[in-house]
Amino acid sequence: MHDKFHIVKYLNQGIDETRKEEVKTEPLLKKAKYVMLKKIENMNEKQRQKFDEINAANLKTAKAWRMRENFMGLYQTQNSSYARYYFERWYKNVIHSNLPAMKKAAKTLKAHLEGIINTVEQNISNGRAEQINAKIQKLQSVGHGYRNFENFRVAILFFNGQLDMFSHSLR
Repeated sequence: MHDKFHIVKYLNQGIDETRKEEVKTEPLLKKAKYVMLKKIENMNEKQRQKFDEINAANLKTAKAWRMRENFMGLYQTQNSSYARYYFERWYKNVIHSNLPAMKKAAKTLKAHLEGIINTVEQNISNGRAEQINAKIQKLQSVGHGYRNFENFRVAILFFNGQLDMFSHSLR
């Protein structure tokens, strides 16, 4: 939960919940779900225009988007004490907003603050573990199940163990 991927996931949930509430009264937000979940640099021209309209209207969804972007500045901090200070300023801003979904996300992040700060300070990621898990899930799917765990374990080790089948010499 401490890695950047999962943190962005929680913040994006806050943005999307805010958008779902606000779209009932703001037609500008119709068909804008994916626009509001993207980073500016990943938007195409049409998405950027839609985003600019929503941002200029200063809608709650745009505020939630800015809160996510502001949070990402935490990853630019140089040490744990400044990361903690940065987070506390961000958290105070979110908690005093009128965005319940973002408050919920902020409280979740605060509950995991130590792990988040350690991740920022150590510059670590669980991307490699996620990659291995995806390979194992694919193996399970391709195999259509295994008769017992030992067969599954052998398949995992065989296909993911990077074994050299020809490391021994033939005599």
